[in-house]
Order: sequence, then structure tokens, then C-alpha cells
Amino acid sequence: MATTNQIFIPRSIAADNIDSLVKTGVAEVTLRNGDIVVLGEKTDGVYALTPYATGATNIGIVYNADVENIEGYRIGASDPRKITFPAGTPVNVFIPQPWDEVAYTVVAGTSTGATYLVPTDGETELTYSDDTPTAGDGFVVKITGTGFVSVGGERVATVEGKVEFA
Repeated sequence: MATTNQIFIPRSIAADNIDSLVKTGVAEVTLRNGDIVVLGEKTDGVYALTPYATGATNIGIVYNADVENIEGYRIGASDPRKITFPAGTPVNVFIPQPWDEVAYTVVAGTSTGATYLVPTDGETELTYSDDTPTAGDGFVVKITGTGFVSVGGERVATVEGKVEFA
């Protein structure tokens, strides 16, 4: 799984207005905000989450409160790049919809020539891609530009995009 800390920003998402698009899940791997997961079986109101699987249709994006664990204490985060959710931690996951607008500070691969952010089988992070999705590729994020987010006195670059399904 991805180990680089990132900031994920849901710029404009349907889940902000439709509560049924927000689920709770638990994974057997460490997660970060913005990680792509597959929602599996639901037990006692909580979904089993696994890393992305090619062809999966029940995709979710982790977006949980920015809470940091320091020496066993949970505190509000001063730097959202430090937020991780250890295996077994319940997290909120939203079901992405076409045209949802999102931003990431960390994406795997090289941005040169990339037009999409795509999930990789067995991983939770997105990767830059210059391939145009074809029918059946499933969840992708079309890159719409770049921007910045402020973290304290630092400006951190983002890649902006909108959710599509091929």
C-alpha cells in the first residue's frame, strides 16, 4: 500500500449533499484520506474495505476526520499529510459520482503528459496516466488542472480533477 502521506481535498462532491453516499468501513491495511478502496461485505453496519481491484464497481474514496494519533492520544491534526488510519480503524468512505471534483497532493508516477489519474489493481493510491480510458476501465479521475493548498505557512501543489467512469 501507499506509504507517502498526502492531502486529499473533496472540492465538490455529491456525498456532501447525499448522506446515503457516505459509508463506514474497516480495512486490513493502513489507509489515508483519498485512498481508493472496494467496499465488500457489510457486517454490523460496517463494510469490509480492500485495495482497488480491476473491474470492481463498488468503489469508495476514504475521507475521514483529520485526527492524528500521537503517543496513544487522538488530537486534531496540525498537518493533514500526517493522517493515516491503521489497519482495523473504522473510516468514512464516500461513493464517488461522475463530475465529483477532487484534488490530491500526492499521486504515483510522472505527471508529464498525463491526462488521467487511475487506480492500480491491488493498490489504494492513484497513478498518473496518459492513456484515454476505454469502456470497462471503470473509475478514473480526469485531470482538469493544478492548484495549491496551504498547510501552515507552506503552499503544497495539488492536481485537480473530476471523477469519470469508463
